[in-house]
Amino acid sequence: MGFPAVSKILMILILPFILFLLVMNFVGFNSIFYKEKFSEFNVGNISSLHEKVISFVAGKTDELPAEFNERERQHLADVRDAREISTIVLYALMFLFMLLLIASVFTLKINNLITNFIGKILILGGVLTIALAAVLFFLINFDFSSAFESFHGIFFEKGTYTFDPANEIIVRLYPEQLFMDLGIKISKLVILLSAFLVMIGILLIFRPKSKKNKNK
Repeated sequence: MGFPAVSKILMILILPFILFLLVMNFVGFNSIFYKEKFSEFNVGNISSLHEKVISFVAGKTDELPAEFNERERQHLADVRDAREISTIVLYALMFLFMLLLIASVFTLKINNLITNFIGKILILGGVLTIALAAVLFFLINFDFSSAFESFHGIFFEKGTYTFDPANEIIVRLYPEQLFMDLGIKISKLVILLSAFLVMIGILLIFRPKSKKNKNK
C-alpha cells in the first residue's frame, strides 16, 4: 500500500472529527440559538447570566457570576478545559489533513489523479460523517438520557455534572431539553455540511470524465 492510499484512508477518518468539531464550536457559541431556547423554555431573567458563562468558557474572562456555587463553578471550569482541548485537537487535525493532502498532491502530480483522489476523500469521508451524525441523531431522539450521560462521562468525572434544580441555577439556565435540541441541531448541520462535501466530491470525479466524452 503506497503513501497516497494510506494518506487517503487517514484523511477519510479525520474528516468526520473536523466536521463535528467545527459544527459543535459554531452551534455551541451561537447566541441566536440560546436566545430562542431561553424564550421557549421560559428561562426568565437568569438568561442574562449566559453571556458571562460563554465569555468564561471561551476564555475571554476568568470570572463567573456570584450566582453560581462552587460545584457549578468547577463544572464550568471543566467545560472550559474541554473546549480548549477540543480546539487544540481541531487545529491539529486540520493541520494534519492539509499536510497529508499537500504531500499526496506532490506524490500524484497528474491533475486527473489529484481531482479523483480529493473527490474520493470528500465522498467517502462525507458519507462516513453522515452515518455517524445519523447515529447521533437517532440516539438523541430515542435515548437522550443515555447519550447525555455517555457524552459527559467521556469528558467529566462522574458526579461532577449532575445538579439539583431546586438549589443550583445552572440546571434552570441550561435545562436538559436545551442540550437535546443542541445535539439535534449539531447532527443536522453536520449532515448538511457532509452532503455538500459529497456533492463536491462527485463533481470532482465525474466532471473530467464528461469533458473527455465531449472531445470524442
